[in-house]
Amino acid sequence: MLTPGSLIKIMILLDTHTWIWSHSATKLLSDNAKKLIKKTLTNQRAIASISIWEFAMMMVKGRINVKIDPKLWLDNAIKNSGLKVIELSPEIALESCNLPSDFHKDPADQIIVATARIHNLTLLTKDRKILNYRHVNAFW
Repeated sequence: MLTPGSLIKIMILLDTHTWIWSHSATKLLSDNAKKLIKKTLTNQRAIASISIWEFAMMMVKGRINVKIDPKLWLDNAIKNSGLKVIELSPEIALESCNLPSDFHKDPADQIIVATARIHNLTLLTKDRKILNYRHVNAFW
C-alpha cells in the first residue's frame, strides 16, 4: 500500500503532452498523473525519442509556445531533469508497425505505445485512444 510521500518502483513513460505539461508547470495534468510523477524518482521517468520531434513540430506549427529558447527548454526538460530518453530501436520500430488489434494510425503514438510495450513501462497519457487500447499499460 502506498502511503503519502512513499516512492514507487516502476518506470513510467511520459506521453509527449504529459512530458511538456509536467515540465511547464501547467495545470493540465490530472491529479493522478501528478501523484504518479511525484512518487517516481527522476531516473524512473522516460520519454520516447519521438516526443522530442513532436515538441519541435508543435513549436513550428505554433501549437505550443515556450518562454525561453526552445533548445534551452529541451536541455532543461531532458538533460537537466535527469529524464531518460529511449531511442527508437529496430525492435521498437518493428513493434510500432505490428501492434496487436486495431490501433489508430498516428505514427508517433504507435512508436510511443511500442516503446512502452517493449520496455514494459506504464504510459502516462491523456489520450483516450491509448487509454482504451488494452495492449498497453496506460494511466491518467
